Amino acid sequence: MKRVLVCLLLCAVGCDEPPPLPSGPPPRGKPIRSAAGTGIIPAKPLAPDPAPTSSLPAEVRALTGATLAAEAPPTKPPRFVDGYLEVSFELLTSYEYEWSTTSGQASQTAAERIPFEVRALDQAKVFVHGYMQPIDFDKSGVKSFLLTNIPGGCCFGMIPRLNEWIDVTMPEGEHAEYTYFDKIEIRGKLLVGEAKSGEVVTALYRMTPDAVAIVEEQ
Repeated sequence: MKRVLVCLLLCAVGCDEPPPLPSGPPPRGKPIRSAAGTGIIPAKPLAPDPAPTSSLPAEVRALTGATLAAEAPPTKPPRFVDGYLEVSFELLTSYEYEWSTTSGQASQTAAERIPFEVRALDQAKVFVHGYMQPIDFDKSGVKSFLLTNIPGGCCFGMIPRLNEWIDVTMPEGEHAEYTYFDKIEIRGKLLVGEAKSGEVVTALYRMTPDAVAIVEEQ
């Protein structure tokens, strides 16, 4: 519920005023170490890995084309980097989810509108590019944030739909450095489905990232 209220507040504030920053010199959003201690993810995109389809759920293998009929190959092969499947906001926002921006409640059939190719990503290891809208932070950095496809918290006077953000919570004891206009990449296991607080739907997408890094535009 807190994250829903914060997202609505970001829209009410508008495009001119950025959210408050932690005290001290503003961090530049440098890459943080992964929760598993596997090192720093370089901001420059790596060469795609061969798709490790054997380790994916059957639904995701179908999504990537591993089990599709030969006469119907996917039009755009999926891209894997270090074992993470690339997921775009274009896919995550490709459907209408009936959710009230005033009450936070969804229609009884809203969840049925989530398409198969999105539901198939539940529990999959993915990476997503977007912009950080901080929710919970202190002097050490950001502990939770919304990842959106809109830089700087500006949603052009419109309240974003529930499928237009990912609710991101850093691992226990980890912080991400705050960055405002830089595009970032998050990697980790994506959870897909309605998260609720009572009758209020608070998120459709959640992630505790393995790593966060600024993206160097090509």
